[in-house]
Amino acid sequence: IIGCYAQTELGHGSNVQRLETTATFDPQTDEFVIHSPTLTSRKWRPGGLGKVSTHAVVYARLRTDGQDYGVHGFIVQLRSLDDHSPLPGMTVGDIGMKFGSGAYNSMDNGLLRFDHVRIPRNKMLMHLSQVTKEGKYVQSNVPRQQVYGTMVYVRQIIVSEASCALSREVCISTRYSVVRRQFGTETQVINYKTKQSKLFPLLASAYAFRFVGEWMKWLYTDESKRLQANDSYINVKIL
Repeated sequence: IIGCYAQTELGHGSNVQRLETTATFDPQTDEFVIHSPTLTSRKWRPGGLGKVSTHAVVYARLRTDGQDYGVHGFIVQLRSLDDHSPLPGMTVGDIGMKFGSGAYNSMDNGLLRFDHVRIPRNKMLMHLSQVTKEGKYVQSNVPRQQVYGTMVYVRQIIVSEASCALSREVCISTRYSVVRRQFGTETQVINYKTKQSKLFPLLASAYAFRFVGEWMKWLYTDESKRLQANDSYINVKIL
């Protein structure tokens, strides 16, 4: 089993609340019906989806008992484990070449469309909320903001890692610019304005990324603790 994370849609990237893929519960069969009702609701660009993945955690709007309960996660099998062909009701493939360096094209970013695909009720991720056999929606006392907490934490790490990578590169360039001399006066390269105009903004950015990364880490940790403590003063917009 090879999995991928199918959240982003053609019409919606990080705006999770606007996702259009639906998961409608059918109490007669105890199943969810996963469907892509519009062109913009097609899953677009998940890594590993294009050619490799056999399963996906699909984010879709949960509908049951005539109400829309927002976006929830569902485990959906995409391809056969025997011959890797798409299962009935699935349109899945690679989005093709991307702009940019070759690194972008090393990942098989894919597209995915559902045509009334049925999955068992127990394929819903039910740690924070669940749907009963009768179609009743039951939510735990865990704040819903924590559903997306892992992705927020990962993005904080991305900022911190960017700082580390940029710091290493700027350090190497700065040291070289100090020891490297050229022309008749043997002037240090770092003393040239053209060199400074390229190097110093990157040096400042390295510090900025570091400070912002540390601030985001503290902010995420603090807000998570407040969520767990049901602090009424929490800034829910952050999570």
